[in-house]
Amino acid sequence: MAGRAGHSHRRWRISGKKPHVDHVRNDINVTPLVDVMLVLLIIFMLMTMIMGRGKDVTLPKATNYSEEKDKMQPIVSVDNDGTMYVEKNKIGPINDATLKEMALQIQAAWAAPKNPEGVGRVYIKGADLVEYGKIKPIIVYLNKELQMQQIDLAIAKSKDSGK
Repeated sequence: MAGRAGHSHRRWRISGKKPHVDHVRNDINVTPLVDVMLVLLIIFMLMTMIMGRGKDVTLPKATNYSEEKDKMQPIVSVDNDGTMYVEKNKIGPINDATLKEMALQIQAAWAAPKNPEGVGRVYIKGADLVEYGKIKPIIVYLNKELQMQQIDLAIAKSKDSGK
């Protein structure tokens, strides 16, 4: 028998063995797992950027406002009942003890800032129906005790603002 497939110099052995069939692999294919995890990571990263910071309250509307970008400063919120929150942590009704707790949480946020430009600044979100007399003690305490550089007040853009 001459060589096969046009090769006269090769000899081919034909053994009685059956061709080897691949066995079942016991390995885990991690590629789909990694793909799913990366998609989830991207979704969570986008959601944290979209989510609002601080306690959600209905803000008063205004036509004049600043276009300044958020400095990631700590947020103090006051709801319609006069309950104070720092970020999303409930502090309680506004009194001397809760003002001291607020100051401790703000200083802790400044110690590990998300943005160095936010140190020395606070963002106040007062609900639209809360009386100014309930927010005034917060502003006075922040100004006297923490020597604030800047206090930012949150508003909602009015629809007839023209912008």
